[in-house]
Amino acid sequence: MTAEARQMSRNLSLISINKVIQLMGGALWALIIPRWMGPEAYGQFALATAISLLLWWAGDFGGLEVFGRHLPTLREKNPEEAHQLFAQTFLLRVLVAILLIPLMLVVGPLIAPWLRGWPSFLIAASAGLHIISWTSYHALYAQNEMGKWSVEISWRLTVQLPLILLVASYGLTAQMAAYMFTEIIFLAIAIWWTREWFSEADFHPNLRFLRPYMRMGVGFWATNVGIILLFRTGTILVQILTGDSVQVSYYDLALVVFFLIFTIVDQLTRAFLPTVSEFEDEGQKQRLGNWLQVVTSWGTALAMLAVVGVQYTADWIMPFILGQDYADSAPVLRIMLLALPALVLVGVGTVATAVRQSARAKIIAIAIGIVIFWGGSAILAPRLGATGAAWALTFGLITYALALFAQVREDLQFRWGALIAIIALALPLLALTPLLTSNILLALAVFAAVSLIYLGVCLLLKLLPPEPLQLLGRLLRRKNQ
Repeated sequence: MTAEARQMSRNLSLISINKVIQLMGGALWALIIPRWMGPEAYGQFALATAISLLLWWAGDFGGLEVFGRHLPTLREKNPEEAHQLFAQTFLLRVLVAILLIPLMLVVGPLIAPWLRGWPSFLIAASAGLHIISWTSYHALYAQNEMGKWSVEISWRLTVQLPLILLVASYGLTAQMAAYMFTEIIFLAIAIWWTREWFSEADFHPNLRFLRPYMRMGVGFWATNVGIILLFRTGTILVQILTGDSVQVSYYDLALVVFFLIFTIVDQLTRAFLPTVSEFEDEGQKQRLGNWLQVVTSWGTALAMLAVVGVQYTADWIMPFILGQDYADSAPVLRIMLLALPALVLVGVGTVATAVRQSARAKIIAIAIGIVIFWGGSAILAPRLGATGAAWALTFGLITYALALFAQVREDLQFRWGALIAIIALALPLLALTPLLTSNILLALAVFAAVSLIYLGVCLLLKLLPPEPLQLLGRLLRRKNQ
């Protein structure tokens, strides 16, 4: 195994470990915080944190891609310029963080009447601290410090949980103060890990130096902002269109569980991926095409099973995890999960755009998805509340996936008939849903049985490539030897 392959293997292991922590933190958060706060208070907190998350991306500027592309080379050939790139990016993000505060003080009350004064200040301050910390975390990424880089995402909910619990009963201002304290913790860790990058000589403003790097990052920044607008504006739209914090809580909690399920499917599909370092220069395009077919086929099949499983069990899972007050979030989750196969396709399409080294296809697809999502929400949310917004999100995500695939279809070399058959074979399983929702043990037993039958039929019809199962078999034999 080459040094590059060993490094890739180490990075993937560290990221996987942090993903497990992220999944556990998200599950504990969903299990404890909504019950502790109650639907209305949690709805207000969910809206405030959703706004803060949206504001993060005002200071992104494609930093991860810019640092990942240029910082390693600069460190080797021109260390002074590498330090200057870090310092100038840091200064720019500090400026953005400061400007967010007056912006939020003006905009906050327009979104909800209770976002006045301190809550708006704390929302903006939390976002600003996060933006500043990104400079250090992106630098760690560029140095192949993947374990440290993934800490700020994976450990966030785990650190927030006890802090929010301590102040949850004292209202939104106290909750957002605890939320901001979390950002202070992660900023302090980031600065400590990158303390060698802080040199006073580099921290003199020099926009001319930064301009070419900014130009390169704009396209990637646009795609990142688009993804956040597509995924995270729903919470704000439900508040604006319904004015009901309870509906906001239903939507946001369904979204939390949706992402937990997606994380599981995402990790399973990633287990099938060969590392890039294993690709040989000759025939690399063919190997990439085969890799995309494996990921798309198995990812879609697993996503369809996740949809079926949630349809069977949502009426039991949501009240059990969140409490009976949140039972009405179950149909919201059911609707959102219909978009899960589309997210698998989006992941594969994103790989194709990376091969092209162009963000254009993804930007166009995201823009179309956002228009569908926002337009659908404007029509459906006032009538159906969180359920209407969930339908709009599902339509937006599916449109996004189709628009992206339409532009990169030549790169994928995929059997479209097989993909349609994988989806179609799972649809009859949904007909059992009305018979199973009242008995969780029966639902789980039936789901286990139909999952084995479904995957077996797909394998017999050669809709699923056998390579992942062969790889799993080899790994198990090695462990037993």
